[in-house]
Amino acid sequence: MRRPTINRLAAGALAALALAGCGRGAADAPRTTATARGPVRMALPFRGELEARRVETISVGVQGSAVLAELVPEGTRVEAGDLLARFDASQIAQDLARQENELVRARQELDSLEKAELPLELLELETKRLDARTELEAEERFLASVRDLAGRGLMAPEEVAQQEAKIAALKTRGEQLDVRLELTQKHVHAARLAKARAALEAAERQRDFTASQLALCEMRAPVAGTATLVPLPVGGEYRVAHVGDTLYHNQAFLCLPDPAEHVVRGYVGEAELPWIQPGRAVAAVPEAFPDVQLTGRVESVGGMAQSRPGQPAWRKFFPVLIALDPLPRPLPVGITVRADVAAGEADDALWLPREAVAWRNGTAIVQRASGEEVSVATGLADATRIEIVSGLATGDEVRLP
Repeated sequence: MRRPTINRLAAGALAALALAGCGRGAADAPRTTATARGPVRMALPFRGELEARRVETISVGVQGSAVLAELVPEGTRVEAGDLLARFDASQIAQDLARQENELVRARQELDSLEKAELPLELLELETKRLDARTELEAEERFLASVRDLAGRGLMAPEEVAQQEAKIAALKTRGEQLDVRLELTQKHVHAARLAKARAALEAAERQRDFTASQLALCEMRAPVAGTATLVPLPVGGEYRVAHVGDTLYHNQAFLCLPDPAEHVVRGYVGEAELPWIQPGRAVAAVPEAFPDVQLTGRVESVGGMAQSRPGQPAWRKFFPVLIALDPLPRPLPVGITVRADVAAGEADDALWLPREAVAWRNGTAIVQRASGEEVSVATGLADATRIEIVSGLATGDEVRLP
């Protein structure tokens, strides 16, 4: 009973060893692949942010401070001319009414000067001068009579001298009136007119400025777009504006990205720079909307290296701008976009799987089926294939790792 059992166990062990030997032989056989010809399209991965090419920034136009009374909701699609925001205009309206009254008074004062006060003053001066001339002529005639009487001995010489002195005084007075009339016309009245005209111009400018401030209390869309609120410091906080907030001149509180044209902005390392050239085709997908396919082309590559936050200082990056074709659907700006930039393509390239090529000291190495190592020159590469420029021929067998 014991010997047959031992024989059966020995036979089973031999069979197991035989099977194990067969398994080791199959596992030790190298995997190989052959070079083939076909298309190789190299694409460089790229990440950036979706932006509108043109963004209209809306800032507070009112001088000083203004209280926000109405604000378009975030994300509202607006057309050119639509109301975006309204500021409290009650004080400005009161100022405008007061300045309108001041303008009316300034205009009336100028009219009064030009048409009444100054002409009346000139008329009074001319009347005085005419009266002085008339009196002088009468006194000169009387002097002639006095001299005639004195020549006949009927009047004393002192009376003649007294009359001559009176005439001299009248002539001096007439000359003074002439000078006064001339100076009044050329300088006094001219200065008063200039002052009144300046006051009128100042009143008009002040009225026009206040009217423009009143118009700026209503902010309307200069172009079509999607209303996007911009965070800003408000009352010690950094947030978007709300109705009732006090904003200040030139504070940007809203923007309108133009939905007609979009770009993707990002950076590439200097190692990828040779493959990123203006005009290269781009296929992109927003990370938040993976079902949306975007296309475009590289528009520009920056000419100066830059450091990037969170990256070592020795690593250099270059800004890249990608112009997108019209979007298939509206997308929010600022979202992350993954893109593949076409870096090159060959329709009839000799290629191998990428895993068949190893790298040693910067040199590409492959192993033939026989185990011989061969250095090869490589070209384009995509996610699975790498182009063999030289070192192998079509159909050559190489080992896979």
